[in-house]
Amino acid sequence: MLNQTRQVLPLLCAWLATPVLADVECPSADRADWMPESHFRQQMKNQGVQITKFRITPGNCYEIYGFDVNGEKVEIYYNPVDATPVAEVATAHVAKP
Repeated sequence: MLNQTRQVLPLLCAWLATPVLADVECPSADRADWMPESHFRQQMKNQGVQITKFRITPGNCYEIYGFDVNGEKVEIYYNPVDATPVAEVATAHVAKP
């Protein structure tokens, strides 16, 4: 029994430490009305944002991970129609890569 507890406890701790975030919902719009990904990426680049990961969420948002103009690490959800921020999940001050 003790051996089983030793095996399960680390898994349980790791699971509990995982942040639980519901996907952010963006306003519904036809995909034909969305800003093309290439235009979105260029707009972010023009604002000084360095994107390290980009994805479309189940809630129909553009989600980026990267660094803002000040070198802050960010995870932000954007409305894919007009590129307005919907939610900022994480920001941490780190050196630029």
